Amino acid sequence: MESINLDRSSIVEQVASALREQLFIGRLKPGTALREGALVGSLKVSRSTVREAMQLLIGEGLLVREPNKGVLVRQLTEADVEDIFRARRILELSGVRAVVSASRRDLTTLSTRLEEYEVAVEDGGPVEIARTHMQFHLAIVGLLGSPRLTEVAGSLLAELQLAISSVDQSSDDLPEMLQAHRKIAEMIRKAKVEEAVQLLDQHISNAKAFVPALP
Repeated sequence: MESINLDRSSIVEQVASALREQLFIGRLKPGTALREGALVGSLKVSRSTVREAMQLLIGEGLLVREPNKGVLVRQLTEADVEDIFRARRILELSGVRAVVSASRRDLTTLSTRLEEYEVAVEDGGPVEIARTHMQFHLAIVGLLGSPRLTEVAGSLLAELQLAISSVDQSSDDLPEMLQAHRKIAEMIRKAKVEEAVQLLDQHISNAKAFVPALP
């Protein structure tokens, strides 16, 4: 029988997925150092596979590599959080205000992202809930019709992935949070701009209060 070549990239992604899950369920806390040796033993893979998987997560903004410390779970500072949320508020509220000139495609995307978030809240795990939550907010920025601004927003939200997950998990009533997103989407669809801006601004402020950060 001829030898079968396994897709190495899929193994790396499986390891990255396993680590991602640990991050999003809170088992690996912000600031925690990831030890290659321990991961090799627990995941039963090679050291090079672990390194590649960690590099993927560094690219996603979930991990950081620091001199003399190695690879750590990303920990935001208060200044980071303040700056990210300031930029996020500008982009998302501008997206809402652009609804009057938004394309049908971008409005449809917003509705689709809400539906995906609904499904995740009902049946998904923490990784999927955080991912779809983030995608909904990206779709709001998408109403501006600018791929570059959406890319900027994506970069900002990537830094907040773990924080968004912690907000979702610490919420006493995740369905209530989902309902708030439904209301925001409804106001946007009806082009009730000021009502949507007010709801979204309040939601962003509430989310910021839950984000753990270093002084």
